[in-house]
Amino acid sequence: MIIQKNKLMWNSKPYIMGIVNVTPDSFSGDGIMGNNEGFLNLGFEKALGMEKDGADIIDVGGESTRPKHIYQGAQSISANEEMERVLPLLEKLKNNLAIPISIDTQKGVVAKYALQSGAKIINDVSMMSDDVMVETLIKYKPIYILSHHRKTKHSTDIINDIYLDLDEKIQFLLSKNFPMENIIIDPGIGFGKNSEQSFYIIKNLKKLISRFNIPLMIGTSKKSFLENITGETLDNRDIGTYISNFFSLLNGSYIVRVHDVMNTKKIVDFYKQIEKI
Repeated sequence: MIIQKNKLMWNSKPYIMGIVNVTPDSFSGDGIMGNNEGFLNLGFEKALGMEKDGADIIDVGGESTRPKHIYQGAQSISANEEMERVLPLLEKLKNNLAIPISIDTQKGVVAKYALQSGAKIINDVSMMSDDVMVETLIKYKPIYILSHHRKTKHSTDIINDIYLDLDEKIQFLLSKNFPMENIIIDPGIGFGKNSEQSFYIIKNLKKLISRFNIPLMIGTSKKSFLENITGETLDNRDIGTYISNFFSLLNGSYIVRVHDVMNTKKIVDFYKQIEKI
């Protein structure tokens, strides 16, 4: 996958997005800040290591999106604090990575300055809840990952709910001359969905993909719904992550967003081998 003039040029899917959390409170426990003042170098080395391990995209985030009703102590931060975390790392990475950089943010102002600092992709889990995000998208026309998050109750057909909610946003973007080929969808596993709904979405990804006919990204890595099946605690959840990613690939996902790039690369290679037969 390459980017030319802010447009994704797809070649041989699927792709791996490696997660770099510049946070002290990531739900997965992999945030690089903690009490270490050298987090900038840690983030830099982590991103380069992920590229070496086979990542196709690096996703940098400065604010934990862990659900407040599940994880105690989860707090929002200001745009200025978020930018202080991510912008120095983006500047350091932009001339050292051969793969695209994504900014994981819900804030339009953070997205704007991230694009100016080398990011090519915006990964927004808020479904454009910020007006400045909309302005940034219309002005810069970056690659945009539109992630689903319904804050009201779902109907009995969650796939249709996701389709209707995302399609409304997509049609709005298209009305503002945002290019369709720059949109990637994410069904938002774990965002306003319970465990059963999350598994149902993975099973029915093909239905969702066929209705949109645009690339889909899945993010199941280390999420809490997995332990309902595997019994894995937050300290692990690796087996559940690997299995859910493999089934997501089988069901049509273009991108898997993960913490563990090295082992995910083995899963992707395994999938590709099966697809060739």
